Amino acid sequence: MANDDLTQLSITEATAMVRDRRISPVELTEAAIAQAERLQPSINSWITLMGDQALAQAREQEAAIARGDAPGLLSGIPVGIKDNIEVGGVRATVGTKVLTDNVAEEDAHVVTLCKQAGAIILGKENLEEFAAGATSNNPHYGAVRNPWNLEHIPGGSSGGGGANVAAEVTFASLGTDLGGSVRLPGTFCGVVGLKQTYGRVSQRGLMVTSFNGDHIGPMTRTVADAALMLQATAGYDPLDPSTVPVPVPDYLASIQGGVAGLRMGIPTNHFFDSVDSEVEASVRQAIAALEELGAEPVEVSLPLMKYVGAVRVATLADGVVTHEPYLESSWQDYGPNVLYRTLAGQFVLGRDYSKALRVQRLIKEECARVFQQVDFLVSPTSPVPAPRIDADTMTLDGHQHRVRGPGSGMIAHNTYPGNATGLPAITIPCGFTASGLPIGLQLMGRPFEEALIFQAAHAYEQVSPSQGKRPPVLG
Repeated sequence: MANDDLTQLSITEATAMVRDRRISPVELTEAAIAQAERLQPSINSWITLMGDQALAQAREQEAAIARGDAPGLLSGIPVGIKDNIEVGGVRATVGTKVLTDNVAEEDAHVVTLCKQAGAIILGKENLEEFAAGATSNNPHYGAVRNPWNLEHIPGGSSGGGGANVAAEVTFASLGTDLGGSVRLPGTFCGVVGLKQTYGRVSQRGLMVTSFNGDHIGPMTRTVADAALMLQATAGYDPLDPSTVPVPVPDYLASIQGGVAGLRMGIPTNHFFDSVDSEVEASVRQAIAALEELGAEPVEVSLPLMKYVGAVRVATLADGVVTHEPYLESSWQDYGPNVLYRTLAGQFVLGRDYSKALRVQRLIKEECARVFQQVDFLVSPTSPVPAPRIDADTMTLDGHQHRVRGPGSGMIAHNTYPGNATGLPAITIPCGFTASGLPIGLQLMGRPFEEALIFQAAHAYEQVSPSQGKRPPVLG
């Protein structure tokens, strides 16, 4: 097969062909490297491309299959790793000049699991500095560009991963999500982005993060591929106390189950309060499509969600603590947006931190009550399509909102509640603006019920108007 044909495959398609020896891990990896090198000048999605190491891994996989070893869940699949997740022996910059020469001593737990499943680590992906923002306009390594329109952001902070998956460079990329940083590149780049339940996947090896609400999650081209990535990376890690020892189901076993008889919660507040008209139209059409597929629509109210922004107070305080050693030694190497938003955390009082945790608890309780009435919630992933790279502000409902730095929370208005509650959430493409920018539909479910949101997302995916569309950067 030609390189372009290989890179268009989904993980489920490619792994089946590897198992049948119709294609080899080396062929897949060579195709991905060629695509990465061709598109890097356009989308700037990599900080460190690991071509030689990736080919060495691919040859090992190929030799193992030739010996008759059983292929792994991800055998021969090239994946990208966000550059705040450690890969042993490779520099891990977190997108900042502060750590430009830092080299990880060992693999993050998720990287170990991916390798055990047969995945090929293609490289470390570009991101927002310190993973702190929604644009991936990195002041040190350059802005990542959206494959659908190079003048627009890919979302952040996992922008390199979203761009790579959309541009058919990687078959999947692992990003991190503290306020929407997997789901926002998902919606802006027109791919699937998953933030599983907090505690489902180990955070060991995730650098400079918050103590409350960060997740490592996959970006993929299909819902089934997201299920495979979670299958490979989920599970209890005895060395990470944030993980929970609950069984990991077979996510593909029920993915074809459809939505007939499922109760679909449509929020009457917060998630639709302030939304771009084109985004809302696409999402309402997606809701109608789910209803036609058999989902029962149920309007639900989450009045306490208006206070969800208060939970960010705790995240601000966490940020100062995790950044403290770098602020003391290298504050002058920070980009201004990250520096100013981080320094603000030093003014959080103990009582404010406690109030933030109280609000978080109350919102979790409210969500638990709502999920007694419905099986999943639907909403726009982001209230807006991808802003331009050069935009400092955006207009929504007649109001100006910042795109970057302090006060730029509107982009993550609908994703952050999933981090504040720890509930699983997925974004799937549901259409385009008139100018051709992708729009995402977000589904949120009960704790540890990823299988159900995969089921609902897969059902919608089959009728989505985004099916089969490819970004202009591919020609």
